[in-house]
Amino acid sequence: MDAIQEACELLAGHQDSSVQEVASVISTHDLARDREMVVLQARLSTATAQIKTLRAEVRRQAEIIAKLKAMHFGQASEKTSKRKRDVPPEDQPQAPEFDEPEDDAEDSANNDAPQENSELKKARGKRGRQQVLIPAHLRRETIVIEPKDGPPCMCERGASLAGEQRVERLAYKPAEVYVIEEVYPKYCCRKCSTFFQAKAPERVFDYSRFDDTMSLAAVISKFADFLPHYRLQEIFGRSGLKINRSTLWRLAKRTGDVLRPLYDLLISDLRQSGKLFMDETRAPLQAPGLGKTKTAYMWAMTRDDRRWKGNRPPAVAFRFAQTREGVHGESFLGNFAGTLQVDGYAGYKRLTAADRVGAPLVLAYCWAHVRRKFFEAWKSGKSEKAFEIVETIDDLFAIERGLKGQPHVVRQAERARQSAPIVDALFKDLEALSSEIMMNSLLGEAINYTMKLREGLKVFLTDGRVEIDNNPVENVIRPLALIRKNSLFAGSLIGGEIWAILSSLLGTCKLNGLEPYAYLQWVFEKIRAKTPLADYHKLLPWNCPLERYTDDAEEPKSEEADEDAANP
Repeated sequence: MDAIQEACELLAGHQDSSVQEVASVISTHDLARDREMVVLQARLSTATAQIKTLRAEVRRQAEIIAKLKAMHFGQASEKTSKRKRDVPPEDQPQAPEFDEPEDDAEDSANNDAPQENSELKKARGKRGRQQVLIPAHLRRETIVIEPKDGPPCMCERGASLAGEQRVERLAYKPAEVYVIEEVYPKYCCRKCSTFFQAKAPERVFDYSRFDDTMSLAAVISKFADFLPHYRLQEIFGRSGLKINRSTLWRLAKRTGDVLRPLYDLLISDLRQSGKLFMDETRAPLQAPGLGKTKTAYMWAMTRDDRRWKGNRPPAVAFRFAQTREGVHGESFLGNFAGTLQVDGYAGYKRLTAADRVGAPLVLAYCWAHVRRKFFEAWKSGKSEKAFEIVETIDDLFAIERGLKGQPHVVRQAERARQSAPIVDALFKDLEALSSEIMMNSLLGEAINYTMKLREGLKVFLTDGRVEIDNNPVENVIRPLALIRKNSLFAGSLIGGEIWAILSSLLGTCKLNGLEPYAYLQWVFEKIRAKTPLADYHKLLPWNCPLERYTDDAEEPKSEEADEDAANP
């Protein structure tokens, strides 16, 4: 092209005018062709870039589709093994339940026998049967069954008792609704005209035709057994009792109002802890007059120091809020100062501000959420790098299984020796990997998520009280998901507050291995005895003395609560 232009310039100086004209035409057409080639090359470059972008988007959409398929049809376990590397994710056996590392730790701690013995087949007729433990406090009814026609003795001396055979059977009687009729005799002295009559016994709810036990039934059925009130209405209806679910709700509401001081004391006790867990989950709220619901949230604050044998009892408190804004979590924590273990939700960042009332908090993040990100990238995109990262995180959980139940100083020392080198090497690998892959892929998003939480993910290495995951709080919000599924929504803001109050006290009962109905009965007895408000702290669940209604509180399994926990 340059040579043509130089030749045209030489011909432009020729004496013949026709030659000059031809040179001008050639030069003009050559320049036009050059401009067209530049435009075509630019268009080609643009089209090539668009094709690359579309291909990347297609790959991303394929990963998302594979992720959704895995969520609905794939295995739920996030654990890996060496054999999984050679097996495509869709060809692997599906697990029906979550299988977190802590489950294996609990099983290994409770089984002292070798593994081979556990795989031995049970005797014929015993397969699939489990031991039935009958508590001693159950009422026993003894029935003596004599021969129908007397002892079949042919002699005249008669038979004597030589022994007996006892057979125990568990029996069931449906819940009974009955009427208590109180009679108050009136006495009058004709001589001195004195009139006297017994006073009505103290009750939690005066001037009501419903006994206190009916209020407890309305509370336990919905917030402990997760039965909505319309189902309890049907259950009572089978006995011929007609009671509307709105009446059952009023019974539950007045119980929540009476227990509100205990709820406030529970929150105050949690705020005095040195380390807490926090999470939030959806709690639909009915929009008045619209016939629709809007998304509200239930914030959960939990203390569970059992993994490192702490001396504070486990507890949980909930708070109902109309939004997910971080200000609700900040007000819920109040003057709490210490370490807060959370997921990756950005709303918790405000808690680290230097001007926070009290002091800025130390945020510790959850490695289970990090592992899930890379696990999904491996299942959806079959990324070998993602699989290696999941295996590395599994090594951290394996170390934690060995430290379960150890004092926090031991946990801190062992983590510094074993876990810290693994974590440092992992972050170095993620930094190198981030320059080699497309960051808008699932693997890239997992790397971005992890690097963003880098400092908080390292907190467990320097504090033995901090857990590697946020599962304790996610376990306690699982009942909220069941109530949400069965009851659909809260009817009002007051209903959401009552939901939070009753779920807090009953959830704390469960954490402490206490039977909820027995606990509420004990609290009502103390209230009827006019216990002053200054002594209400003695009525918190871990102070309940009814040992026959308690069981050894087992540490909850590390299953994820619901889809909210999976999407921080």
